[in-house]
Amino acid sequence: MPCDDGADHPSEPFPARITITLDAGGTFLKGALIVNGAFLPGSFLTWPSKSQGSASDTIFSFANACRELLNVFASTCRPLDYHDSIRIGFAFPGPFDYAEGIALLQGVGKYESLYRLSVRDLLRTEFQKQKSLFPGIMTNRLTAANIRFGNDAFMFGLGASIRFPSERLICLTLGTGLGSAFIENGQIIAGRNRIPDSGMLFAEPYRNHTVDRYFGRRGILNLASERGLLVDGMDVADLAEAAARGHKQAEDLFREYGCRLGEMLLPYIADFKPHRLVLGGQISGSFPLWERDIQLALGQYAIPILTLEDGISAVFNGIEGIFVDG
Repeated sequence: MPCDDGADHPSEPFPARITITLDAGGTFLKGALIVNGAFLPGSFLTWPSKSQGSASDTIFSFANACRELLNVFASTCRPLDYHDSIRIGFAFPGPFDYAEGIALLQGVGKYESLYRLSVRDLLRTEFQKQKSLFPGIMTNRLTAANIRFGNDAFMFGLGASIRFPSERLICLTLGTGLGSAFIENGQIIAGRNRIPDSGMLFAEPYRNHTVDRYFGRRGILNLASERGLLVDGMDVADLAEAAARGHKQAEDLFREYGCRLGEMLLPYIADFKPHRLVLGGQISGSFPLWERDIQLALGQYAIPILTLEDGISAVFNGIEGIFVDG
């Protein structure tokens, strides 16, 4: 562990390499510190997301999160020093120009006020504005921070691959929609073995629409609506609870979901030949309800399937990985 939670607060090695990791979700903004390659105990924080607010409100919330996380370092380890290196890494949903830091989200109900704006430039401008309000080392270090961005599903996949560094993995995040990453030896793979050039499955054709329409929260609720199971206020958790209690129609719904997911993945698994499938996201909690059915759909290509209970830690580790070149 990089720091001790005891009263004496031993000093962090000097200078410290501090990565502020932020997962920009639609409902919550989650963050943690990775210091010299290790999680800082007690630094995991969550804030309500400003994903539907104005651009200025959203950027201010990002800046505030960075300051709060660095305050954790200062109170837990030692005061910041001008020689400490600060990096800020975001896991952001797409579409997004990750190299340039430009948001391109439209029609998805989150971060649309940032459309075609450079999140990197706006955040640096916000830190500059705060110099007069918060003079000192912290704002100085934040203004000079290296700021990078990665796709949220890719970050999950890269983080998950730390446990399986020499394996091929297909990693899925099942949330509002379906996020995906194909990993080989700890690297993102795209453009071969049927894998789209983007490395992502969400826009690929499946049945009458695209993959994203059928899987994750939207896919399950659409399936429930088709079967007459959906009532006002009902969500996936309610359907999963009903299935776990033995409600036959709810059980059949999740079995069909698993069958469809296996059917969709089959050609990719047949060509890419992953060692395992890794699942994250809230919907992965329903996996026991459709585990048998996805494996039956995969048939001879059935592989081990792992659900990560602490998927957010994988995301944070993936964010740390985008700074491998400094």
